[in-house]
Amino acid sequence: MNASVSRLRLPIAVIAAVFAVLVAVRPGWAGKVEDLSKALLGDPSFKVRIQAALLLGKLGDKGGVDALIKALNDDDKSVRAMAAQSLGKLGGAPATGALKALLGREHDSFVSTQAKLALSALEDQEVDDRKIFVTLGPFTGGVKTVDSALLASLHASLRTSLEKLPKLTFAAEAPAPKGRGRPNRVGFLVDGNVSRLEESGGGAEISCEIKVMVARWPSRSVILWTSAGAAVQGGRRDIDKVNARRDCIEATAGQLGDSLLEFFRSQGG
Repeated sequence: MNASVSRLRLPIAVIAAVFAVLVAVRPGWAGKVEDLSKALLGDPSFKVRIQAALLLGKLGDKGGVDALIKALNDDDKSVRAMAAQSLGKLGGAPATGALKALLGREHDSFVSTQAKLALSALEDQEVDDRKIFVTLGPFTGGVKTVDSALLASLHASLRTSLEKLPKLTFAAEAPAPKGRGRPNRVGFLVDGNVSRLEESGGGAEISCEIKVMVARWPSRSVILWTSAGAAVQGGRRDIDKVNARRDCIEATAGQLGDSLLEFFRSQGG
């Protein structure tokens, strides 16, 4: 393949010829994702298929995603590469999954590179669509009976609750805006500790309390304190006590996470 085709830059004469073929499919083809999809998947000319993949990406209509995903299996590597590029523009979970699957089976380095670039573009889109960045602190410094496994359960429960907000993501720090016109991004630190973890009745009941602080990140200026507690049935056996402590921590962290949702919604989440 010559250098111009390997970079997916077709000669002007070829582009004009492809344009004429697509126009012949139906007048007003530029707005017809269905026609372009048929050309991409069924035209015998690889040049037409390349151009159809290109135009599906330029149209920006997610109706072309399915055809582009199928085109990732095209016999021609330039068609596969262009389909990957266009999927990087259209986005969505199916596109991401298909591009990752392509990387697992693709042997051509050029196609693999285009798939990686497309995935990177999709990741950038996802970050740009989110405005709230949350960092979870270690939640240490509380009662000594809280071990690393319980802290892991606490973190997981908080994340599960907070991930319900589509404009919230977890990051080490809030990225700066990448240019004019981008939405302001707000960073928060969520930290605290398990202030109480007790058993009564010989372990028949486990009670716990978690205190949570929300601060601006990275300045760490505190803007909110809240707490919640729970009590669950335990048991005489050691395994029952372990499970009850975990259930108590998860239930309390889940309550706190749900109560924090309204706060983060008010911040643009």
